[in-house]
Amino acid sequence: MPNIDGQLTVASFFSGAGLLDYSLMNELKIIWANEVTPAAAESYRANVGDHIHVGDINQIVSADIPYADIYVGCPPCQDYSSIGNNEGEEGERGSLIWTYFEHIKVNRPPVFLFENVIGLMRQHKVTFEKMLSMFKQSGYNVNWQILNACHYDTAQDRHRVFVVGVRKDLGFTFRFPGEILSISKTVYDAIGDLPPASGEIPNHLATWTSPSPERIKDVMMNPRKQFRGMRRLDWYRESPTLTAHIAKDGREFLHPSENRRLTVRECLRIMGTPDSYVFPDKVPLSHQYRAVGNGVAHNVGLALGKAIKEQLGQVTLQNSLF
Repeated sequence: MPNIDGQLTVASFFSGAGLLDYSLMNELKIIWANEVTPAAAESYRANVGDHIHVGDINQIVSADIPYADIYVGCPPCQDYSSIGNNEGEEGERGSLIWTYFEHIKVNRPPVFLFENVIGLMRQHKVTFEKMLSMFKQSGYNVNWQILNACHYDTAQDRHRVFVVGVRKDLGFTFRFPGEILSISKTVYDAIGDLPPASGEIPNHLATWTSPSPERIKDVMMNPRKQFRGMRRLDWYRESPTLTAHIAKDGREFLHPSENRRLTVRECLRIMGTPDSYVFPDKVPLSHQYRAVGNGVAHNVGLALGKAIKEQLGQVTLQNSLF
């Protein structure tokens, strides 16, 4: 079974700032990654490793990707999101699911993991079913499931669809990890112990640029009918889904008791990401927020990484990954 230091290896696509890879590192060895945005890649490099390559995935030749036991890919979701472009596979970003598919089809890794917004399998059901069918025709046993981060000890109601394919010659179909059955984690559990947002803790600095205190008060006192509205988080409930839109305007995710948007650290905490993950100061604030909104909740990544490792570990030498 190919591995490095006894660990199964991973090639990561659409890696962003590495939030998913940061959780997978606990169980797996990430050896290669690709990201098109330099700022996101800078954050990845600082927290995950120097193995990230910056560039357009459409320009990468499959043969140049090193062998890995597992391919991990979270293609851009804007074209499948109800609050995004919603152009589906016809969109420039939406078509990237097929680029990921082609690399898998050519290199045939033992296992692949795919993640996206649930809009892909709801508003774009035809595309989703076509994708599943093509993976199966390419020689994979495929299983998919919608996972909600709040069922994995995370203070956020965050639904995402995950697809895992196992090469048919390995003789099994992936079983998704069970939910963590416990009392729901609240926003207070996640960020209640943080000190004032003065910057003493990395990525924990309050900014007033968007929205301003005046705008917060105005909109809350004078609600607009066709306005997504200010959304103050409740200390004792989970947060609604954090989205990349917070990079443009934080009005939808206000601190539970202060008149300001959440800090990046608070957003990371609500994703379940450990404080050991730190965005470099030189990475623009907008990129930091966007990276969090585009990420995978930490505990969901941990559970998936552990399940993949355990199930691949049961493959015998006679049914090896070669």
